Amino acid sequence: MGWAFRSILLLSLAVLAGCVTDGATPSARAIGPGQATISIARSDDLLYFAAPVSVELNGAKIASIGKGETYTGGIAPGQAIISVSAWASLGSASYRFTAEPGKTYRFTVSPRGANFAAGMAGGMLGQAIEGGGPFQIVPVI
Repeated sequence: MGWAFRSILLLSLAVLAGCVTDGATPSARAIGPGQATISIARSDDLLYFAAPVSVELNGAKIASIGKGETYTGGIAPGQAIISVSAWASLGSASYRFTAEPGKTYRFTVSPRGANFAAGMAGGMLGQAIEGGGPFQIVPVI
């Protein structure tokens, strides 16, 4: 029975090793005149290390950030909502702010232990009830 468990484990690891992000990669995008700058860095925490963070700005996907990566880009002045989520987990976290031209806004994305605990206790139903998503986004002050 031990060899079957090891074989399944190794096969699972091989399949996961081939996972890639969905094409929206972290990068530095040109900042236009009259825009604000956002910089979103993902922590090096091991929790959810294999799940890329999907980053949306005002409902449009702008990046997929892996462990330890950073996205920097320009945004139009005015109300902004940054949302972070992961494809493999229910829920998302958001941060709302008013962007001013010429200012730089820095954020950190890190895993939420509460979502992990809810998933361990109740699976996807536990994550749905907890509702906060696997990641949190906080401003760097």
